[in-house]
Amino acid sequence: MVRRGPESGHDKNKDRYRYVPFITLSELKPRVWITLSGCNFRCRGCFSFAREPIGEPMRVEELINLVKKSSATYYGETPLEEAVITGGEPTLDRDYLVDLVSQLKGFIGDVVLDTNGYLLDDSYLGELLEAGLTEVMFDLKAWDEKLHEWYTGYSNKRILANIRNAYGKVKLVVNTVYIPGIVDEREIEQIARFLAEIDRRGEIDYRINRFNTSLSRERISRNPYPEEIEHAYSIVAKYMKNAVIGKSCVRERKIEEKRGWITVFPDGTLKRRTLADYREENKRMAIARG
Repeated sequence: MVRRGPESGHDKNKDRYRYVPFITLSELKPRVWITLSGCNFRCRGCFSFAREPIGEPMRVEELINLVKKSSATYYGETPLEEAVITGGEPTLDRDYLVDLVSQLKGFIGDVVLDTNGYLLDDSYLGELLEAGLTEVMFDLKAWDEKLHEWYTGYSNKRILANIRNAYGKVKLVVNTVYIPGIVDEREIEQIARFLAEIDRRGEIDYRINRFNTSLSRERISRNPYPEEIEHAYSIVAKYMKNAVIGKSCVRERKIEEKRGWITVFPDGTLKRRTLADYREENKRMAIARG
């Protein structure tokens, strides 16, 4: 085995770790989601298990081995086409994330970052692009700064600046969850206007996702009605070329058949999990939280 010198980035980061509850394999195509737990935001409507640092501490090399072994077990010789790094919030440890992207890019075509965008300034984004990042999905929670602070605990000024900065440098997707009476068509129209002002060439994808009370940590609203979502979409479509009504798993939104996912735990155990399983697990966690 060749040992790397002290100047090596991999060697420098060998003792860094993030808590990983699981990774997820798609049943529809060779795609992996990598969940890094822990988050700086405290979103009132959060649905993720991974907001808290749960799971097992894993160094980048351990995580890469888990991705390679589990994908080989499930997909056989078919190579992975895409990795989506999500959370929690993946950007909390800069060196770890840059190293992870670099190693993933060595054997996966596209590497995507799903982030709240608060920490992703020009310098950070530049390091990730150099490492091989191909797409950024910004989860923009709200347009109004005070509303954003109420919902997340943070101002959105840095996020808006980081979205503006990222345009033209990387494939860019922006997601907003429609929350009736909170983040509704008024907020979404303001976000669409902002993005359209940046996006003169019609390259940004803007996705309107549905709030789901069965997954949310706090009962801050209800599920949106279909006509509310359609109305919000019609407003966005006036400003933007690439508007989409999404779902929780937006990367597989075009497939109408029922689907599940293969959850892979840090010990290598594989378990098929459907959306119903995920909802049931969320309910159990909500009860445990009191």
